[in-house]
Amino acid sequence: MKRAYILLADGFEVIEALAPYDVFCRGGIDVKTVSISGSKTVAASNKVTVQADLLWAEADFQSADLIYLPGGYPGYENLGLDAKVGAVAKAHYESGKILAAICGAPTVLLKNAIGYGKTVTSHSCCAAEKSEKYNRTGRPIEHDGNLYTAIGAGHSQDFGIVLAQALAGDEAVAKIKKGMELA
Repeated sequence: MKRAYILLADGFEVIEALAPYDVFCRGGIDVKTVSISGSKTVAASNKVTVQADLLWAEADFQSADLIYLPGGYPGYENLGLDAKVGAVAKAHYESGKILAAICGAPTVLLKNAIGYGKTVTSHSCCAAEKSEKYNRTGRPIEHDGNLYTAIGAGHSQDFGIVLAQALAGDEAVAKIKKGMELA
């Protein structure tokens, strides 16, 4: 069974974290939310609180097939300011495993020198800062090697399906789409 970790920082965007979580569950992917703080309770950008499945110290990042960075303000900034997040994301990417970021979270890539030269997308609010190190397209979803990015919240479910495809294949995606009345 494939394993995915969704990293949660205070200020994350609910739909960007939980829509892929739901899609992964439907596809038979072992998915866990991981709080980057010392508390399992994490406050989203809209003040909804979520109980993370794991604290940072409980996560076995070596066993993850995918690490997912949701956006949301100031969630993506909190991810980017955390050195341990940057180190794990970089090591994961460099190992050839899937690293995914949505909305403003691709700034974490930039801050940690991850995937320079790759084709990415991101929310328009942080497009300019990526132009020197990445080929930013502004498309809803981009995939370049093992790096996956999405533009924003409105594409969270579709992004989750693209990632489930990469992790678990056609059969899992067919099951997801049937269960969600998308097929």
